[in-house]
Amino acid sequence: MTDRDTLEADVRVRCGRGEHGGAAAAIVRGYGPELVPFLAGLLRGSDDDLAEVFAMFCEDVMRGLPGFRFASSVRTWSYTLARHAASRFRRGGRRRGKRITLPGELDDVANSVRTATVNYLRTEVKDRLALAREQLDDDERTILMLRVDRQLGWRDIAQVMADGELDDDTLRKREQALRKRFETIKRRLKERMGET
Repeated sequence: MTDRDTLEADVRVRCGRGEHGGAAAAIVRGYGPELVPFLAGLLRGSDDDLAEVFAMFCEDVMRGLPGFRFASSVRTWSYTLARHAASRFRRGGRRRGKRITLPGELDDVANSVRTATVNYLRTEVKDRLALAREQLDDDERTILMLRVDRQLGWRDIAQVMADGELDDDTLRKREQALRKRFETIKRRLKERMGET
């Protein structure tokens, strides 16, 4: 059993017991270190913007866990919530003081994960690929990060990119379309890397 499998099972057990605060903290602790750079890539903003969106994501996890049906993996669901939080933020959906009260453990974990990851990112983002990626649109960057950086499968990516639940046939069609778009993204990145 991998660490990811253990985390997924732990979250399921905690939710089954009604321990949503502990399950949320486990999700943020386990997947937060990969979600912070994902959000940073989507936002291309300040550390304050990243902190705001990561907090929105944590709130969404806390609010959403009681209704989460485990139709996808917790990891896929987490990427979906993170993407939606970033989209709300870009549309002007900042909280402006409307933050819900998170359990102490979740608040501590979220701050710790975000701070450690942001400090790491400051040294990582200074290469030519980062510059080329910044020229992609939001959806293209999302697809690239989910597939290359996070190694999500095409079905998971199709779920993250969807604005609602999709039936199997629609998911298969979305997977095919995303694969084709990914090939176009790779070609454009190669061209841009050659130009810089």
